[in-house]
Amino acid sequence: MSIKPSVLAAAFVVSVGSAQAESHRTDAQAEFVFNGVELSISTGFEQSATYAARFAAIAPDCATACIGGPTAAAGVQTLVEPEVLEFLAQIVGKNQGLLVDARLPKGREMGFIPGSVSLPAETVGPDSEFRDDILKALGARAFEDVFNFADAQSLVVYDSGPTQHDAKALITNLLAAGYPPEKIRYYRGGMQVWAVLGLTIQE
Repeated sequence: MSIKPSVLAAAFVVSVGSAQAESHRTDAQAEFVFNGVELSISTGFEQSATYAARFAAIAPDCATACIGGPTAAAGVQTLVEPEVLEFLAQIVGKNQGLLVDARLPKGREMGFIPGSVSLPAETVGPDSEFRDDILKALGARAFEDVFNFADAQSLVVYDSGPTQHDAKALITNLLAAGYPPEKIRYYRGGMQVWAVLGLTIQE
């Protein structure tokens, strides 16, 4: 599949620059403002069964049926749903971090977590000509081709779920570029588990 990294990078920069908000959260709900829009996530999403079936039908990334391990990389914390909601309300909602969807646009079109931004793994791969611009958009500062990540955004990375590898690939690429593991978290459940739990989904 061919994608246009320049378009993805430009869209990503716009998303990073305009996220801002006041927020609060309860155990199964997050309310926050993202890109000037008030968002609310809760359980009981009416179309959850449709989305759950859609994401369950995605073929695994390996030749035979497989389930990914519980961690993405050394030093990268794995989150469960209440922690993702907490991150959205307390970090994304205060413009201090980003929930990142590592899937290609075709995957994101199937549905995504409200308040997330699209950043396919390939866009920060070692051969991507836009990698440095994206790292800067994430808050890294460059001096003579050396990046300082002290002010880089905190990230939570997800994909379609435990049978997929997009999130792990993005995390691997970020770490290879020097992104600190303590600034990255991994939502392993992804869209498959999010939908099964009946949490809000956007298209």
